Amino acid sequence: MRFDRKYLAIVLVAVALATVANATAFAYRWISGTINVAPATSARGAACTGFYSSASQSGINLPNAGTNYNAPTYGNNQISVTPGNVVCSWTVDTKQYELYESITVSMPVTVGSWYIKDFYGFGYYGTTTDPKVYVYLVVEDPIDEVTVTEAKLVLVKDGNVVGELNLKESSKVGPIELSPGEGLRLDLRLTSVTSAGDASFKVAFYVSQESEAPW
Repeated sequence: MRFDRKYLAIVLVAVALATVANATAFAYRWISGTINVAPATSARGAACTGFYSSASQSGINLPNAGTNYNAPTYGNNQISVTPGNVVCSWTVDTKQYELYESITVSMPVTVGSWYIKDFYGFGYYGTTTDPKVYVYLVVEDPIDEVTVTEAKLVLVKDGNVVGELNLKESSKVGPIELSPGEGLRLDLRLTSVTSAGDASFKVAFYVSQESEAPW
């Protein structure tokens, strides 16, 4: 076959024109910033809220909570709670106390129904001049295993139930109001654990000095 140079030239010109037609112009904008991180000893207001156990931190000046964080369940098994990072700390008479960003809980049980009372606490440390805070909870990862028919996180303040969170669905609770020095007792109700296996969940706690919901 004879190669037609004129045809090739026409094709190359067409490709070049198409490339020029598809060229893009960009307007440039930007964000620059600095994140200023203070130590846990500087936390105040909503920043000084978190998980605690008055059993593991004897004398902590928050409501008595978390007294059963290592309670036995059956045989040699017991509840295990592992705290995360320290987000607020303060000192009273040379003794340091801490609030944690998160906890990881392991609760070994058998088939049947269970009520795990006061496995940990969630509190707000501050002075009388600090503002009230508002706590919102949402189930981010519900229990989808058939092992557990019903599971609820029960929130107790001053001996009264102030909220129940259904761990089997993406439920929400809030706002729960806390003044400085107040806290929540965390209980877990399991109904009809029907078969052996693991059931996992994740609950998010949002705390604000404003009563606006995070969702």
